Formats: sequence, structure tokens, C-alpha cells
Amino acid sequence: MPKYIIHFTFILFIITALSGVWMRAYAYYPDFPVEYSNILHGHSHLAILGWAFLGVFVIFLNNIWQELKQKKQAIAIAVTLFVVTVLMFAAFIYQGYALFSIVLSTIHIFVEYWAAIFIYRRIKSNFSIPNTAKLFINGALIALIISSFGPFAIAYISASGKKGSNLYEMAIYFYLHFQYNGWLLLFLIGLFILILHLKKINLFNSALRIGFWLYFIALFPGYLLSVLWVENLGITADIIAGIGGIGQWTGIIYILYAYVKSYHHIKTIYSKLTMISLSLSFLLLFLKSTMEAGLLIPPLLPLIYDSRSVIIGYLHFTLLGFVSIFILTQYLMKDLLKSTKLTIYGAIIFIIGFLLNELLLFGQGLTEWLQIPGLPLYTGGLFTASVILTLGIGTLWLSFFRNK
Repeated sequence: MPKYIIHFTFILFIITALSGVWMRAYAYYPDFPVEYSNILHGHSHLAILGWAFLGVFVIFLNNIWQELKQKKQAIAIAVTLFVVTVLMFAAFIYQGYALFSIVLSTIHIFVEYWAAIFIYRRIKSNFSIPNTAKLFINGALIALIISSFGPFAIAYISASGKKGSNLYEMAIYFYLHFQYNGWLLLFLIGLFILILHLKKINLFNSALRIGFWLYFIALFPGYLLSVLWVENLGITADIIAGIGGIGQWTGIIYILYAYVKSYHHIKTIYSKLTMISLSLSFLLLFLKSTMEAGLLIPPLLPLIYDSRSVIIGYLHFTLLGFVSIFILTQYLMKDLLKSTKLTIYGAIIFIIGFLLNELLLFGQGLTEWLQIPGLPLYTGGLFTASVILTLGIGTLWLSFFRNK
């Protein structure tokens, strides 16, 4: 697979990180000519639709590249994703959520459909991909298509003059839920199963199948967990959300069980850095799912829904933590990143920045909940964390540059 495609993913990752530094620096330069909301829109779209989307697509291509006949089409999809994402980011920075950014976001959705059809056809015709991996990947593709209904709904609601309403916010959460809880999570698990299968390691398939169906079915009622802040949804919505939350958490437990059962076999294949990264990925997955299940505890709802820092902390925990670390871990598993000293330094720096970011965000949320003075040096700490994260990503990219 062409090396420049992997460079594309690191370019998108480093721009995402730099835009994060830009946002944290905004507190010191509030009169900056670019509006904060423009940077925020660009940052969030780049993280999900740029770095994360292209990252998982690259891992998929790497797994099937040798036997792939449609290499030109695969490269065309990757290049198109990169170009459209960069243009979309530039449009958001230039004008925020307006004509050019909406047009490019819509184009990106149709490129996603192109990628989804490509992936589906490849796994359908590839008999070397285990059925369990196909199950997760197909589930991911369904979630990806469903998630795209969110932006279309947002456009319709905005055109109806209801931007900022509860319905508008619910459409945003609908999109996010099926993106990171559906598409990215299921696809990464499917890729993980495929990578191990190519290494002649078979996970506990019965546990994986049970875990998949529990999680996938619960994914739909689980959406309501994200919108319990909406008033007058009623007790029925609470019950359905509870079923979804418990079902998703139980499904994750089965998936984790399958990993733990094969841990010692996996350990014989991969480096210490890869195994630490892998265990950290699954630990973050468990904590993420447990936090979501915590929404079922009524006293915690004000802490979560009324605190912007907690919401941002959760989104970073999911996308910067579980999703990004799992992508980088699979880069290690596929030797796209080598387990060198430079990679280890980059990983340590990245984890330090991630942990500092999360401690500050969740810590600030706790002070708001307890109604006590906020954390000292909170703003400066977040800026420092974003700089450290950028340095970590840059170091990992430099390590990839040195790969032969």
C-alpha cells in the first residue's frame, strides 16, 4: 500500500491536534479574527471524518492489500477522503457552518457511501475474512449509513428555523452516537479480529457473536441515553434507554471476555509496547461503556448533562482515547508503526497529554457539581495538555517517517 496514504492520516491527526491548541489559545487571544465556533466545527469534523475515518479505512486496506484487485479504486477513495476533508476543514475555518462547509460536508457523506460500498463488496467476496469479523464490519457499515441521516436532519431542522432547538441538538447526538458507538467501535473490533485471524489467532467466537448481537441491538435504544436531558420524554423513554445502556455494556463485557481468553496467545506474537497499547485500548473501552451505563443513575445526570467540561471530557475520552489509541495500536499490530524507542517516546508523550486533558476536564466538572471553586490553572492546563498531545502525535509521525 502506498506510504503516502498513511502519511495522509498523520497529517489529518496533526492538524486536528493543532486546531485543538488553537482553541485552547483562544482564551488568551479572544480578539483573534477567526471565530472560536469556526475552529470548533473544523476541529470536530476533522477528528471524526478525517483522522478517524481515514485511519480505520487505511487499516482495512492494509489487511486485504495483497489480494486486492481494485487497488486504483481504493487509492482513489483514500485520496478523495483526504482532499474533501482538508477542504471541508478550511471551509469551516473560513465561514463556519455555512454554504461551502455544508456543501463539502454533504460531498463527504457521499464519499463515505462510496467507501462503505467498497468495503462491503470486498468482505463479501473475500473468503479469507472470518465470519465474526464480517459480522462486526457489516454492523459498522449499517451504523455508518444510519449516522448520515443526522446531518440531513440537521440541515432540514436549520432550514425550518429551529436551529438551537432540542430537536436540533437531538439530531447532532444521533449522528455522534452512531458514529463513535456504532461505525468506529464496531469497525475497529472487526479489524482487530481480522488482524489476529491473519496471525492464526482465533478469538472466542461464540462470546464475540453474543457480544455483537447484544451490543448491536442495544445500539438503537441506546441512543436515548444521549438525550435524556430533553424534558418530557417520559418514563417509557427512560426504560428504553435503560435497556439500551445495559445491553451495550453487557455486549462489551462479552467482547472483552473474548480478548482476555486469548491474551496469552496474543502476547506471544506482539511486542510489549503493542500489548500495553492493546490492553489500554480495551480498558478505555470498558471505562467508556461503564460511563455510559452511569447515565442510568439519576443523581449523576446533572453532573453529566449540565457540565460542558464533562461532555467535552467524554467526547475526548472516546475519540482521543479509545478510538485514536486503538487505531494507533492496530498500526503497531500491522507494522505500520514500528516498536522503536521513538515510537515509545511518542506514545508516552501522547498518553501524558491525554491523561492531563481528561483529569482537568472531569475534575472541573466535579468542582461544578460540588459547587466549589474551579481548578486552579484550568485554562493553562488544557492548553499545556493540547501542546503535549501535539508533540506526541508529531513524534509518532516522525517514527513512521523513519520506517523502512
